[in-house]
Amino acid sequence: MKSIITVRSEFDFRGETFCYESDIDLPAIIDDIDLFLEQLPNRIAKLNDLDVISYKFEMLESSEMEVIRFQSRIASAIPNLPMRVEAFLELYQEMGPDAYLQEIAQNHQIDLQANPQIAKALKAAYELGNEHRPKDKPVSTHTWF
Repeated sequence: MKSIITVRSEFDFRGETFCYESDIDLPAIIDDIDLFLEQLPNRIAKLNDLDVISYKFEMLESSEMEVIRFQSRIASAIPNLPMRVEAFLELYQEMGPDAYLQEIAQNHQIDLQANPQIAKALKAAYELGNEHRPKDKPVSTHTWF
């Protein structure tokens, strides 16, 4: 199951209130939160057919964005929604693999407190899998490009 957040931005422009909502896929690990936040208004604009060269887009960029829904295996770990996007991403990053490992342990009825070796093994397996995850875009094999 992918982790998906629903982001909402609401702002007033020329006497009207505009509200844009978009579902955004979250990677398991966000390498650069600032870059993710910088790209977020463009993603929302694209998903809502909003021209990025417009005053409305500038208002979208400068408005506060919040996460209103979180769909994931670890959704129960973040119960306090809605939440500002920045705060959500920091919390999501802090939880890291531990929230997923806790979910796996609960699903398989493993007491991690009583079995710390299993917790270490699960964490090592997660880190190994993360090191060897496939790249997002395959490398071109054509020598003439």
